[in-house]
Amino acid sequence: MNGFTELEEKESTCSTEKQPEFFLHGVRLWVAGAGLAICIFLPTLEISIVSTSLITLGNELHGFDQTPWIPNAYILTYSGFLMIWSRCGDIFGVRASLLTSLAFFVAFSGGCGAVQNLNELIICRAFQGIGAAGVFALSTFGFLRLMHPSRYGTIAALAGVMISLGLVLGPICGGAINNAGGWRWIFLLNVPAGAVAWLCILIAMPYHYPHPPPLRSATNPAGTWMKSFLKNQGIFLRQVDFLGAFLILAASMLLVAALQEGTVDFTWSSGVIISFFVVSGALWVAFLAWIWFLSRRSWAIHPILPWRLTKSRVFMGCVLGWFLTGPALVVSVIELPQRYQTVNKSSPLGAGVKLLAYSLSNPVGGIISSTLMTKFKVPFVYTLGAGWVLQSVGFFLMSEIPTTVDLWLGQFGYFAMFGLGIGITGSALYMLVPESVDEPDQLIAMGTATQGRQVGGALGVAIATTMLNTHLTDGLASFLAPEQIDAVKDTAQAIDKFPEAVQIDVRRTFAEAYNLQMKMVGGFALAQVLVIAMIWKKHQIRIVKPRSAG
Repeated sequence: MNGFTELEEKESTCSTEKQPEFFLHGVRLWVAGAGLAICIFLPTLEISIVSTSLITLGNELHGFDQTPWIPNAYILTYSGFLMIWSRCGDIFGVRASLLTSLAFFVAFSGGCGAVQNLNELIICRAFQGIGAAGVFALSTFGFLRLMHPSRYGTIAALAGVMISLGLVLGPICGGAINNAGGWRWIFLLNVPAGAVAWLCILIAMPYHYPHPPPLRSATNPAGTWMKSFLKNQGIFLRQVDFLGAFLILAASMLLVAALQEGTVDFTWSSGVIISFFVVSGALWVAFLAWIWFLSRRSWAIHPILPWRLTKSRVFMGCVLGWFLTGPALVVSVIELPQRYQTVNKSSPLGAGVKLLAYSLSNPVGGIISSTLMTKFKVPFVYTLGAGWVLQSVGFFLMSEIPTTVDLWLGQFGYFAMFGLGIGITGSALYMLVPESVDEPDQLIAMGTATQGRQVGGALGVAIATTMLNTHLTDGLASFLAPEQIDAVKDTAQAIDKFPEAVQIDVRRTFAEAYNLQMKMVGGFALAQVLVIAMIWKKHQIRIVKPRSAG
């Protein structure tokens, strides 16, 4: 178990033999590690970098009420393709699949920087998310396999730091770029950075990574792997669960679309919204039925989520944990910068700087978490419990901050509190996921867990958008005409055109809506107690000293 105590109820068995261990050394280790670190960093940066840019994008492209689709289009396709890319890694190899997904991500990042209207941007963001899914899923798995399990805690902490840096620098970089008047560069910066990562991986990562090179013999000469590409394509088409991928992507998109559009272009009682909810529910049921059905058949198709993994209480607890952490992770970096720009009249850069208390405490929480579990052998369940308390208390306190235009400085203490909680929880789950399943299932398990986080994040943003639009429609109606409300929803710049007294009332209404969003996120944080219950055991799971290399 790579340094973990055995799980008493480990149902996730697999007949595939364990592959011999293979690790990189010397210059190859550093170059490949740098490329993988960039690959972990960039997709995370793309989630948060738009947070301080949404007001600007809404004003420039005229569609403030539709701006939540900019992060959500990315997050939805990101989540829908994580497991497909994970399966590609199993069939074509981590290196080939990672290079392909990275090229896709870079290409559509360039497309996002060249758009002329909001619809074009949303479409390009969706395709960008497809590439980002492969970049993140394959790079996180590859990063974990860089070194011997005796260095596992260090590797996990470094990966957590890269994820946190993406969240830290995203709002600040986005704000600085917008202040300079060049919002297109929030997408275009991925092109040179992605090219550097692509070259690092191409040069330093062996084609067979993370497994040893195949033996050369008369029946397996050098270079045979290149001739097997067409064979692998056939295997891919036979084995990949396209139906399962479609079901989970369609179910997620319909659910998020219903929540997000129910207060924008449609009413909750409209046939469109009701049908979206009904069809989404049916698709979720169909997805579960499909993966169960595949488990009863000896077909070549590998289910997008192996049914055997759903029987593992610990693994499903990890997936639930990532899902419930998603809203806290995504909503905080998307909605809070908008609050500072609409309520407190901050610049995009100023809004990004105000997130520093949260952004810096998040990686600190990750380092604390990994140190407690690797050096002091603190069980996972207690570490997750600490993260649960810090998140819950921090977000509910954040929901009670003053709704005035003047900034209340006490909120930064709450930022640090829930930032530590998210960092502690994320690091613990990241280290537990691959070790709660057998080695052949590790790649798909990481993809599944990450997908849970992204679906949770997209759902959280959709609910937050619904709460914002509903509260604005009801709250502003008492002192603004319908056409004035529409103007505010179209562009936040419309607020500045009102008399000073009206501006204060409008900004207060926005602040009340953002406080409600924090209560919603606090509810998701409270629900993480279910995760603690699911991984609780008589003999708690903790990290033990693994055998050293050699």
